[in-house]
Amino acid sequence: MNVSLKEGSQDYHGSLSYKRDHLGRANGSLHIFNQDLNEFTLSGPEPLTTFLIPLFGVHDIGALTFFTDFSANFSDGTFGKRANQINSSIFYGTRFTPREENNYFGLVKLTWKISQMMRISYSYTRSVSVTQNTQSLQTNLEYVESSPGFQYAFENILDNANTYTHDNQMHMISLTHTLSNSLFYELKYSHYYTHLRADANGLNYNQYTEPLDIVTFPVAYFPVNWPVRDTVNVIPGDGLYDLGNGFQWHDHYVIENSLKFDLTKNFSEKNTFKTGFDITFQEMQNIDIYEPWVGTLGLNNDIYRVFPAFGALYAQDNITYGGMILNVGLRFDYWAPGQYVDDAVKDTNVITIPSEIRNDYMNSTYSFLGHRWKGRISPRIGISHPISDNQMLWFNYGQFSKRPKPQFVYAKLSPSAAQSSFQEFGNPDLNPETTVSYELGLRTQFSNNDVLTVDAYYKDIFDYVTTKSAKVTSARLSGSSFYTYVNQDYATSRGIEAEYIKHIGKWFQGTLSGSYSITTGKSSTPDQAVLVARGIDYETIKENYMSWDRPFQFNIMTMFNVMKDEPLFGFGRGILDNYSFYIHAFYESGKRYTPDIYSGVAANGQPIYYQDLNNLLGAVGEDWFWIDVNFEKTFKLMGMDFVFSVQVKNILDTKNSAIINPVTGKAYEYGDDTPYGKSWNNPLYPQVQSPVTAYPYDPSRYLAGRNVLFGISMKF
Repeated sequence: MNVSLKEGSQDYHGSLSYKRDHLGRANGSLHIFNQDLNEFTLSGPEPLTTFLIPLFGVHDIGALTFFTDFSANFSDGTFGKRANQINSSIFYGTRFTPREENNYFGLVKLTWKISQMMRISYSYTRSVSVTQNTQSLQTNLEYVESSPGFQYAFENILDNANTYTHDNQMHMISLTHTLSNSLFYELKYSHYYTHLRADANGLNYNQYTEPLDIVTFPVAYFPVNWPVRDTVNVIPGDGLYDLGNGFQWHDHYVIENSLKFDLTKNFSEKNTFKTGFDITFQEMQNIDIYEPWVGTLGLNNDIYRVFPAFGALYAQDNITYGGMILNVGLRFDYWAPGQYVDDAVKDTNVITIPSEIRNDYMNSTYSFLGHRWKGRISPRIGISHPISDNQMLWFNYGQFSKRPKPQFVYAKLSPSAAQSSFQEFGNPDLNPETTVSYELGLRTQFSNNDVLTVDAYYKDIFDYVTTKSAKVTSARLSGSSFYTYVNQDYATSRGIEAEYIKHIGKWFQGTLSGSYSITTGKSSTPDQAVLVARGIDYETIKENYMSWDRPFQFNIMTMFNVMKDEPLFGFGRGILDNYSFYIHAFYESGKRYTPDIYSGVAANGQPIYYQDLNNLLGAVGEDWFWIDVNFEKTFKLMGMDFVFSVQVKNILDTKNSAIINPVTGKAYEYGDDTPYGKSWNNPLYPQVQSPVTAYPYDPSRYLAGRNVLFGISMKF
């Protein structure tokens, strides 16, 4: 994938856009999220240079253009609850946080076309997000279904809940130089900085207090028909916190300096060769404190600062022969975990690195420039061939590497790492995860306006990270155990995809796509072994469905265009023309879950449901479905284009379950049976022993409902 930013031209262009979902003040409706979306763009020839060139008599320096894009988007979120004021400890406090969700983006790009053979560009982008959505810190999302980000337990005191500030900045300089008609190269240097802070609405970790749920008046009793029965219970709280702050204080930053070089040579019209390399040097610091009110640095903490390096060398050749297209490539990925890991392996005081891991690390790495490195070679091949005038068959094979997440490698590798039950310690000898992918596809073009593509794939994921129990080898702590990450699990994904594209003249474009897939493996999360030890999850020796598996997915996207001066049915020119109407319908299988099965009735009359351990993740929750529509009308005014838009998301107001009740397979509604035990507090049979769990009324148990955005934009 190659992504390039938009560039300016020799003429000035700009746009101004504003959208909102409320007319006047937000009225508290669950369908109004109090959104205000603002965007401004401006591009053209760089004005300062245009002025200075004639002033100093300089000529023919080439074309220098600029492009800028700025946006600021605000919302109170989709859950109907918000803090009075959120506070960012690393982005100007409360100055830029008028809403519950605050997002800023800025881009400046300068392009200097020195000649027809050489071009240089510089870009700076920055995005800042300040929100209370916990998904900002859900770091294991590539395979794990992300949980809803609303902090339900702090619903009554959101001003005390965690605020997440995410700041991303990137500088990039690129050079494209054509050496001849058949040879050119690209050189890119980038400097990237990201910083994420999660704290209790601006508090430092030593200012936290323990969150508490207290009984408040009026006192609630159960059963409600007392004194018919001879026993009455006081319900000890509602499971929602009334005092205190969040459970976690987190801060991490990453600084990356990257250099990428690509060289392309066209040996002939039928043979293109490309080679290159990239290298990245990284500085990463992580501070994670759990239950900060305990002791000096919390009940548990993890602190490290590391300097890894990684990159790749690659070569690929594209050959066309007799209608067949052959792509052959070879890639070498390399990675150095850094001095922090090298020193930890050598330091016998780091008692949580078993001797076999130390030996394996030294044997599986090579020494270069004073550090230990790992490398992996990945071959790739792709073949496409016409089988008739209107059909194309292709096959792709590739191996792909992905470095393990930092916490899997670096967590608690210092001799002074905090100790607590069921800690997971990093493994310096982790290998990158490898995916082996096979793909077979057929594209059929029935006409210039009709194309059908069918694609089947099979993916094996090896060296998938999981946790494993190990013993401390130190004499002073002999017999103690801990958990470390290892490359032992695997997953397999296979499926089929189809896409049909239809065009009718200039006025209609449509796409119908769908897929069916199955993903199975040994464990859904790297932490499953720890969850088993805690009694939260269950160990199995067989292959099960993965938690992120969604078997069916379908999309219908249509766009109707009525061109300027070409109204439908021949009348209404100037009013009933020059507009577009978009419809997007989406369907997806629901979330995977382990169903509960009925096993009797408790003494208080509550039906008892327990997990079906023989059917782990074997059920699919209530399906997701929604329809989005968008209408845009363009009209001329004062020589400029104005666009009026109405965008309706989830127009049918479909309820899509995000938190699954394993008894019913959908989100909880009053009167539903629920699992038996402390994890679910059924309001029909409330818990009466402290601490209690909140009733399952979390507003994030459903995805967002219907929402209407009105917008106006101006282009000049």
